Amino acid sequence: MVEREPPQRLYNMENKTVARIQTRDSLITLIHSRDRFREALLSDHQLPAWITEECEEETDSDARRTAADISLRLTYTPEQPGQETRKLTGLIGISKETLELGAILNQSKQQFKETVQNYRKMFGSSFEMTDLSSKDLRETVLGNMNIQHIHFVQCYRQLKLFPTAPRRVGFSWASGTHGSVRLPVGKAIEHLRSKFTPSVGLAEDIRLLEKMPMAAEVVIRRPLVPHLRANLTWPDEIRALKKADPEKGKQWPGQINTPLPLFIYSEPGAELPEFNRIRPWNPDNRQDRLKRSDTRLVPLSHRPGSMLYRPI
Repeated sequence: MVEREPPQRLYNMENKTVARIQTRDSLITLIHSRDRFREALLSDHQLPAWITEECEEETDSDARRTAADISLRLTYTPEQPGQETRKLTGLIGISKETLELGAILNQSKQQFKETVQNYRKMFGSSFEMTDLSSKDLRETVLGNMNIQHIHFVQCYRQLKLFPTAPRRVGFSWASGTHGSVRLPVGKAIEHLRSKFTPSVGLAEDIRLLEKMPMAAEVVIRRPLVPHLRANLTWPDEIRALKKADPEKGKQWPGQINTPLPLFIYSEPGAELPEFNRIRPWNPDNRQDRLKRSDTRLVPLSHRPGSMLYRPI
C-alpha cells in the first residue's frame, strides 16, 4: 500500500511552489523594468550628470553610465564583500519618460521584496529557517535563472526620483550618529528579523524581547557609519506648499541620505541644481553633536553590541 503525504505537508509544499513561482515572476519583472530604465537613462545623454567619482576629463555620458552600472546592479561584483552595498552619490538629469520608467522600476523592486518576504515565511521565522530559505531560493529560482549571486539589498533599495528639481543640494558628511526606532515589542521582533543579518547576538536580543509583554515599548538603537547626506533647498513656491500642507510636503524632503544618485527631471539645455563638491571623509573634522533625547535610554541587555534599550 502506497503511503500518502499528510494533508498539511502537501499544503505546505504547494504553498512553497506557489511562492517560488511568484518570486521568479517578480524577479523577471524587476529585471525587465531595470533594463527599460537603464536604456532610457543612457538615452538621456544630452542632459547633465555629475557623480562623486567623476574625473575632470570625464564627460556627462561617462558619469551617466557609471551611475547606471552602480545604481541598477542586482548582483554582487566578484570583489564585493558579502555585507557591502555598492554606493555612489551624484546628480543625474533625466527626461519625463525616464522618470516614469523609474517609478515603475521602484514598484517592481517593492513587489520583488514582498514576494521574497512571503517566500521566506513558508520556512518559518527562526534564523535556521532563514538560512534554509536563502539556500533553497538560490538553488531553485535563482539557480535556474543563473543569478545565484543576487544582492537582495541592492534589489530592494528605491531610486530617489524628483519630478521637480531642488534649487540647491548641499552635500555633507554625517558622523557620530545613531539610528533609532521606537516600537512595541512585537513589532521590534519583526524589525530585527527583517532588517538585520542573523547572528548569535541578534538571536539573544530576540529571545530577550520574547520574554517581555508584547505591548511594551523598546528602542532599537544602532551606530551609523559616516555617510553622505543631501540637504535640499526647494524653490519658493514649493516651500510655500510644504508650509501650507506638511503631510503633502513630505514628497519634497529637506534632508535625505545619498547612497545612490538623485535622479532629477531636467529639460534639454537646463543645468543641474547648484551643489557643493564633496570633500573626502576626514575623521579629524568630526563635530561633536548636541545630546539628543534618545540618550535617555536604559540598556535592556549587558551584552556588548546589543541594540535594545528601554525609554525613560
